[in-house]
Amino acid sequence: MGERRPGMVFEPRSVVSVPSAFGKVHESIRPAEGFDRTDHRYRAATIQHMIAHMVHTQLRLRGQTLPQFLATAPDVPGFSPDRQRRMLRGETAAQFADLAFWASVFPQVAAGVAEYITSWIPKYTERGSASQPE
Repeated sequence: MGERRPGMVFEPRSVVSVPSAFGKVHESIRPAEGFDRTDHRYRAATIQHMIAHMVHTQLRLRGQTLPQFLATAPDVPGFSPDRQRRMLRGETAAQFADLAFWASVFPQVAAGVAEYITSWIPKYTERGSASQPE
């Protein structure tokens, strides 16, 4: 039997250095101790942090609170107000459906997440060898 590796189930806010800043600050949050910037859990948490921050920012620009938005949100299976609050706080992991929903409401979400994911692609030097992004 091989080495047991951590699974995909994790609390997103627990893999960043300042869990209380999750979704609240514009800047990215450094990885928590034991994680690095290339860890798939940190990258997923960063995407979720970006979504949460952009959702809160866009709602504020609309003059709307999250509870107000959720009270009028479409009746979508799996889109409960309680789950969305936990997801936006980083207490429960986002799903692709969450990303798709919020990106349809706020296109900035899609653009920001796409830009971040694109940053993972190795850059090529003049000699043609790949170098890892920072």
